[in-house]
Amino acid sequence: MDKKISKKLTIIMSLLIIFIFALILIPKFFQNDLFFDLKTADSILKYGIDFKDHFSFIPNLTYIYHHYLYDLMIYPIYNIFGYNGIFVLFLIIFSLFGVCVFYVNNKITDNKIVSVIVSIMTLLGCSYAFQSRVQSITYILFFLEVYFINKLYDTGKKKYSIYILIISILIANMHMPLWIFSVVLFLPFIFEFLVKHIVDKFKLGKFLTDKIVIKYPKNKKIILVTFVLLLLSGLVTPLKLYPYTFFTKSLFNNTYSFIGEMQKTVLIDNIYGLYLILLLIIIMCIKDTKIKLRDLTLAIGLFLFMLIAVRNIVYLNIFYLTIIVKIVYESFKVPKLKFNLFKNIDKNIIYRFACIWLVWICAWLVCAYGYLLYKVDFKNNDYGINDGYPVSSVNYIKKNLDYKNIKIYNEFNYGSYLEFNDIPVFVDSRAEVYIKEFNGGYDIINDFLDADNISRYKDVFNKYEFDYALVYKGSNLYEFLNEDSDFKLIFEEDDYSLFELNEK
Repeated sequence: MDKKISKKLTIIMSLLIIFIFALILIPKFFQNDLFFDLKTADSILKYGIDFKDHFSFIPNLTYIYHHYLYDLMIYPIYNIFGYNGIFVLFLIIFSLFGVCVFYVNNKITDNKIVSVIVSIMTLLGCSYAFQSRVQSITYILFFLEVYFINKLYDTGKKKYSIYILIISILIANMHMPLWIFSVVLFLPFIFEFLVKHIVDKFKLGKFLTDKIVIKYPKNKKIILVTFVLLLLSGLVTPLKLYPYTFFTKSLFNNTYSFIGEMQKTVLIDNIYGLYLILLLIIIMCIKDTKIKLRDLTLAIGLFLFMLIAVRNIVYLNIFYLTIIVKIVYESFKVPKLKFNLFKNIDKNIIYRFACIWLVWICAWLVCAYGYLLYKVDFKNNDYGINDGYPVSSVNYIKKNLDYKNIKIYNEFNYGSYLEFNDIPVFVDSRAEVYIKEFNGGYDIINDFLDADNISRYKDVFNKYEFDYALVYKGSNLYEFLNEDSDFKLIFEEDDYSLFELNEK
């Protein structure tokens, strides 16, 4: 009884600490994906998954609906609770990520203090990436997938195979473009399996170093069957073969490079990741360190993946600290510290002590709730929308123009906010809708980029027959239109300017 109470109280305290840090760290603003996700759910309920874009004034564009399950999940939350509900949802998701990190590390170390520290450090390194986007859920699914693959490899239990396949199917339906990554994460385990087979078959053991541990899986057959089923799990979706074809089209397409998060990573931009990489190298240089080949391969793969694009930095930040902890505990057999505060104490004292802890926990929850009210400010649920999007311009357009039937030039980053307000857009942050490899041959993205060129913007405006242009104040296009007698400024706010074609 004493041991159970002690264990439960320690876990509760650990999770409460994680929740407090998640509450403090989660950013209070909405990313522009939120607006097209909500509008997409509305479109699905009206038209179904018809693979057609319903938000641009450009006809016959294709849209894959690759977030459809996620869109349908957040739509009723927004309808019932508004922006506050969305924020609280992602606070829960961020906290759940911290809990998952705690759970996995506690299984590795059986040390709740170490597990809490690792959880908090991981939350610190990843908080910037946990925004109002489907990726926030995908990060959790990938983290759990690697844990379950490890358990399947070491135990051979079929239940882990089922968990892995469920995660893969969820990703295919919730965040289809990244489904292929669920397959990639399995490759280090297949690699260790194959290397072990080759080493044993050709008797190459004498050429191996003692630092790298290579083992067969507990159940070879279940590993191979799970991998094959994982490859086929991309078919369990209404999105046809897109989980497979989308990746190949994206792989050879450089059009995404104008998006900030898709640009090449500069290592110095990820100080937290550099510390993790340096820490891993130092630990690997210690004489008695041993590392499983699958962990080494995963670490190298995550590093290379980080170099491809800025948005991939978060994956290194998510996994590396747990990999480092795993290496340390498996290499040096760190003693499992267990604390039993209730040993040889009368049961009544235990219950009184438990009541004190309960009061303390409630006090923390009250403080957390107060901080949540302060941070969220439910009466002023702005979440950066008024500062980050053309709210006043949209209000002007909806009040003074035939907004559902106009052709308006807009920028990439706030197009989703326009379509959220039922204004047909030129482009938005669903980049693949405007790339010819995905939409049937319309090279809209390059036309959008050409509009920033003084010698090309007139051709772009004539091609799409824009009636209006909503642009960033001070941008190149703002200067072009200001000096162009064919356009006149009709409305302006802090960061945005609305121009009308004079011939209108």
